[in-house]
Amino acid sequence: MKLTSFFIIICLSFSSLSCKKGVEPVDGSKANIELRGTAKGFITGNVTVNPNDSIFFDFTVTSQEDMGFVSVQKNPVNQTAFIRRDTLNASNKYSYTAVMRFRADSANGSYVYRIAAHTNKGVYIGHRDIVITIEPDYYNYTNRFLYAPDTTGKNNKCYISVTDGAKTFSYNEGVAASSTIDFGYFYDTAKTLVNTTLVTNGHTIYALSNNQFPSYDISSWTKNATIFKRLSSGAPNPTFANALSAGTLKTAGMLQLSSGTTNRVNMLNSNSPINATVYFRTASGKVGMLFINFATVATNASGGIDTKQTFINIDVKVQK
Repeated sequence: MKLTSFFIIICLSFSSLSCKKGVEPVDGSKANIELRGTAKGFITGNVTVNPNDSIFFDFTVTSQEDMGFVSVQKNPVNQTAFIRRDTLNASNKYSYTAVMRFRADSANGSYVYRIAAHTNKGVYIGHRDIVITIEPDYYNYTNRFLYAPDTTGKNNKCYISVTDGAKTFSYNEGVAASSTIDFGYFYDTAKTLVNTTLVTNGHTIYALSNNQFPSYDISSWTKNATIFKRLSSGAPNPTFANALSAGTLKTAGMLQLSSGTTNRVNMLNSNSPINATVYFRTASGKVGMLFINFATVATNASGGIDTKQTFINIDVKVQK
């Protein structure tokens, strides 16, 4: 029996084994990439860093195939996203050493940096991936409710500490926590003349340094002097959603807070984007933005404010 016929018979007899020739995966790495941690900031593996930190790669790529290019890609998709690509020559086509410096992103999240080797025709040889996670340098708190203060039980959450986990407090709880409270909330039924129309002040936030709700005695409390500013026109730049670093918050906030600040903001409602975003700076110097998601007001049977149904819902971003 000829060898060819024998091979065919064996394949047919063991068809369940497929008799396929092994194929090396297209992403199989034929290059060795060594990372060295020679000093602070040098990356040797997956790591978490702060926004805008300097990151260094000190590495050597070796291959038994002729290398034509060594590159660093960021969040790579095939032959894209090159942030550096070095051309090799006869002296380093089998072993290439480099030290490269980059700056980490300002926005938090995880980013893949790929050190890759290709032939001079762009054929893939091998790579190594490093995941660099950017740790937020600001706090982002969502879905916080502040209720109109009640004057009987004094149990409604009407104070907030944006620099301490965005915790909310009632008057009874605030007695022991006043040093951490950044501002309070109430619904102001007084009216202000706007152009030629009297408008209810409505949903109002205020610094405790200028108590706007005299029904509560806070004379013995720490009264932090938070300042605020709501834009009088136009949309925030950046928007609340696009403020993704402490640097962005500080730059935008300090620009707005350089003039026209106040210790209270009223007429907060969800009907206008102008009214929805408020810049603030706490007594400790932390700058941030708060966004009014929605606000409701309700009256009770006697026509007064129903404190259980009158509230604002806010998101807060503030420097760490």
